[in-house]
Amino acid sequence: MSNSLTVAQLLVLATAAQRSNHMVMPLPSTVRVRGGAQRNLLAALLRMELVKEIQVNDAAFAWRTDDAGRHLGLRLTAAGLVAAGVPEGVSPPPADKNGSEEQAPASFSLEPALAGAPAGRPPARRPTGKLGEVLTAISAGAGATLSEITVLTGWLPHTTRAAVTGLRQRGFPIQLIEREGRKAYRLTTTG
Repeated sequence: MSNSLTVAQLLVLATAAQRSNHMVMPLPSTVRVRGGAQRNLLAALLRMELVKEIQVNDAAFAWRTDDAGRHLGLRLTAAGLVAAGVPEGVSPPPADKNGSEEQAPASFSLEPALAGAPAGRPPARRPTGKLGEVLTAISAGAGATLSEITVLTGWLPHTTRAAVTGLRQRGFPIQLIEREGRKAYRLTTTG
């Protein structure tokens, strides 16, 4: 399933999975979509049944308002958690109308195992900021194309290539793969 998701959709799912209440809204600041583009992005996740619509009282968790004026939010489903990289069996906690939960879910890590760092070097430390966003994007099963990463970061293509090279130099096993005419950077595990 995660192979058919865009980088923006993966970031939305991964961010919601890291929240204790698994609510999609507010969107991560790195996903720069507004208006119709935002509605289309979220409606696609709803159609794929990766999120479900629930009534919320807090407008900060709402993605739309229904005809009766009620706020409706989006919350990850079990399939959405799996698409975000959460192990199967961890399910969303029951939510109240404020988008909060009764108890926090079991902990998990979205980071893949990073074996194969160059000899004599400590394991690579996960970067933060835009470089961390790039690493998250290329961690997806299908990876991320150069154009997807440039849209995500706002960087020029040569800056994006340099960032990927820098991640490789830090010990992250990144490959350029090609499938069905699509070239994408992908984080791999070796060992």
